Amino acid sequence: MTVNINGDTTELPDGSGLTDILGIRNIDPAHKGVAVAVNNRVVPRDKWDSFIIRENDNILIIKATQGG
Repeated sequence: MTVNINGDTTELPDGSGLTDILGIRNIDPAHKGVAVAVNNRVVPRDKWDSFIIRENDNILIIKATQGG
C-alpha cells in the first residue's frame, strides 16, 4: 500500500502498524520525545502497537531534539 510519511511517498506491506513505521525510520518507540499523527489526528502512544495504517494515510512523525 502507498502512504505518505513526513512528506515522502512510501510503500508498505498491507497491515503495517505505527510501530512498524517507526522501526523502518529507525526511531525507538520507547523514546519519550516522539509524537505521531495520522491524517492530522494525534495517535496516543498507548495505541501505537494496535494502530493499523491504511492506504493513502498521511503520517507525521515528530521527534524532539535538543540544541541551541
